Amino acid sequence: MIQRLAQNGRNISTRLLSFVQSQTKEPAFWHEGFLLILANVIVTSLGLIRTPLITWMIPKEQVGMLGVVASWMPFLQLASLSGFDTASYHYTSKGQPWAFAINLSYRLRWSLLSTFGFLLGALYWAWQKEPGLAWLFIIAGISYPLTSGLSAVAGVIGALERFKDLFWYRIWESLTDFTGFIPLVLSTWWVNQIVTFYGANQLATLIMQVGYSLWIFLPIYRAKTNRLTQTDQKELVQYGKHQTAINSIGVINNRIDAVLVSIFLPLNTMADYSIALLIFEQLRRLWNVYITVRYPKLVRMPFLDRWKQLLNEGVLVLVGFTLVGIVIAGFGFWLIPLVLPPSYTTSLGFIVLLIIAFLSSIPAGMSDTYFRTQQDPKRQYFLRLTGVTIGIIASLLLLPRWGAYGVAAGKILSSLAQSTMGTILFVKNRPRN
Repeated sequence: MIQRLAQNGRNISTRLLSFVQSQTKEPAFWHEGFLLILANVIVTSLGLIRTPLITWMIPKEQVGMLGVVASWMPFLQLASLSGFDTASYHYTSKGQPWAFAINLSYRLRWSLLSTFGFLLGALYWAWQKEPGLAWLFIIAGISYPLTSGLSAVAGVIGALERFKDLFWYRIWESLTDFTGFIPLVLSTWWVNQIVTFYGANQLATLIMQVGYSLWIFLPIYRAKTNRLTQTDQKELVQYGKHQTAINSIGVINNRIDAVLVSIFLPLNTMADYSIALLIFEQLRRLWNVYITVRYPKLVRMPFLDRWKQLLNEGVLVLVGFTLVGIVIAGFGFWLIPLVLPPSYTTSLGFIVLLIIAFLSSIPAGMSDTYFRTQQDPKRQYFLRLTGVTIGIIASLLLLPRWGAYGVAAGKILSSLAQSTMGTILFVKNRPRN
């Protein structure tokens, strides 16, 4: 038995080594991956500059207000059929870029519903005598259709495999977040610092998103031969609605922790948790780099080859992200006490827990990617419902005693449950020869 285990271990190592060698021989593997990783490094570096500036220039309670808006944003995005971004990305990857035009026609109209939701939120915060939060929700609502409502453009650029353009898109996207510092440096603000900061950033993002969307859409519009048939268009719309429903489950699962902290705990705690969420989002950006590079190729592979590819890549991706997570955690413990005000050192515990939650979710992410390439929403529903059920129950049970730490622990349990179920479904659904 020991000899059999040793032989299996050698076989797995040989397969992984062969897989790595085959991938690294592809010039595109290095070029595309390097561009997007470089973009992520630059964006992360800009974030490391931006975050200390925010914490030193804006009172901590106002930073917590920004965290409240960020925690509710993904939920209100669902009203604008955000799943159409996934659908247009999928169909563009298959060589049907007219999917972007269909995305725009639906999302711009449905974005008005998200705007209405933000305005209702503004009324609620005004009633709670929180004028700063009320104004943040008003700004988010008014700008939403031409900022988040145009979010498909990044995915379409990636699906077209125009990675150089995507590199610059990510850089400009990050730079817009610095626009708000201009009025703060000039000591000129309206209502308070965070409202002025957020408003200026949203205006810059709006200009960028409109510009990029027109730049991508106009050539597609002129190339009339790329338009979808009525059958394909109906299929895309149905797929987009399914993805919106699936995304709604994912949003609840991924964001319920931030919502619970924003509702039940003080704004200062929300500010600490927001710092940890920034680190968590950087890891998710790196994950998105991987998916952006690999998805267009995966979706065009035969089913069995796709399954084997994701199995081999999954092991390497998990090991790679674990090493990255360890480095980021160690870097955070050194950097945060150095560059942030002393009151933010309490965010370090949240950072560690959210890094663990992210690493625990990688097998689930690989499985979800596989079922998305198969256009198999049924298993995506089941996989995400498992995670959200465990996450909500665990977070609510742990919150009263452990506060935000209990909420973060609930996120870890959710990721572990989803990854366990995802691995089972992935193995059981191996395509036949």
